[in-house]
Amino acid sequence: MTRFFLMLSLAACNPQPDRPMDDEPVDTDTSDTDDTGTAAVVGLCDVLPEPTGDVVNISPSDDLEAALEALTTGQTALLAAGTYALASDAYISLRADGVTVRGATGRAEDVVIDGNWQTQFGLSVNASDVVISDLTLQRFYYHPVHVTPSAGRSISGVRLYRLRIIDGAEQAIKINTGDNGTLFADDGEVACSHLELTDDGRPHVRNNCYTGGVDAHQARGWGIRDNHIEGFWCDSGLSEHGVHFWRGGRDTVIERNTLVNNARGIGLGLGQDTVGRRYSDSPCGGAIAQSYAETAVNNLIFADDAALFASTSGFDAGISLESACDATVLHNTVVSTQAPFSSIEYRFDTTRGTVANNLVSHNVRDRGVGGPLTVAANLADAPSSCFASVGAGNLHLAAGCAAIDAADAGHTVPRDVDDTLRDSTPDIGADEFED
Repeated sequence: MTRFFLMLSLAACNPQPDRPMDDEPVDTDTSDTDDTGTAAVVGLCDVLPEPTGDVVNISPSDDLEAALEALTTGQTALLAAGTYALASDAYISLRADGVTVRGATGRAEDVVIDGNWQTQFGLSVNASDVVISDLTLQRFYYHPVHVTPSAGRSISGVRLYRLRIIDGAEQAIKINTGDNGTLFADDGEVACSHLELTDDGRPHVRNNCYTGGVDAHQARGWGIRDNHIEGFWCDSGLSEHGVHFWRGGRDTVIERNTLVNNARGIGLGLGQDTVGRRYSDSPCGGAIAQSYAETAVNNLIFADDAALFASTSGFDAGISLESACDATVLHNTVVSTQAPFSSIEYRFDTTRGTVANNLVSHNVRDRGVGGPLTVAANLADAPSSCFASVGAGNLHLAAGCAAIDAADAGHTVPRDVDDTLRDSTPDIGADEFED
């Protein structure tokens, strides 16, 4: 069952803006507080403005593949409510720069592109400045969304926004290189979306649990924010992470995401092989790393699924740094109802940077780091009494927790997971406690 830890912030990010969540009232004003005085995220996940210019209206009776592949720069495809069932051999490639594909209702669950486990890919993005919003993509043999450059050029500016991606048999969103690793997909965004592998979808995963949420190879400058990512694990085999940037990823910012019952939460780098992207300015002093200057901040990571714990890999790690040079890991909260291998872990000599002000229910594990790494003011072994309700999945701080007013102010960020200001004595973890 999907859990929602942050009622106000997730309601703002929910791809279903007109419906209350968990029977919470919808607040339609634009103030910075809700009716109880609790600060709320405003504007981070709003519905896109009404399309202007050249709009192509598409209905479920149309040939979706032909209609989307015919889009030209500046056009918006507006998909009417309904289910778009794709043929097994369909392959939708968005090759024109500056196109938008969006659901007409502003509610992702109203517009469903269904691969029925036969279609290999959902939407393949091969161009720059493409926007995909307010759609559901479900049941694909490989990736529901695949961002990869082609036609001899790198791409940038892809925005994946307010999507609902359910049951891809491989990674829900794959960001890949092109032309044998010489072309790249940079400076994109995945925001305000719901990515999930369900119990129905899990048996379709192959290749030793080769699945995951967002998986990016050699990508630079992406923002992964305000998403809900859930259920990426298998009975046997270890899945990819809920969010994973590796093989020379750089300048990624992963913030304010909620990750629930994934075998691995957030990963910066993996292993220490030398296959990866090189940069002309030689970051990390010229050392070869899997991840350069990437950031994870204000994320909530939670595991309580007995079936996940009983799987062969269990809950492996909340946040993993492997050959992650100049990494910044601040103010995250990682809670599990059974012990993971690591709540947060770091390893290999090229891992360096800062791991500070994180709140975890179990351990922060040093798996062998030779580089300079600042580890400060992390609160491990936090009891359940630190949180509003672990049983309900509410990881806001509770009064009396030792995390309150205990952060290292030299390694903090100004706003918390609810996008509210931290005070002058900030708290450890993603949430700033409000009296």
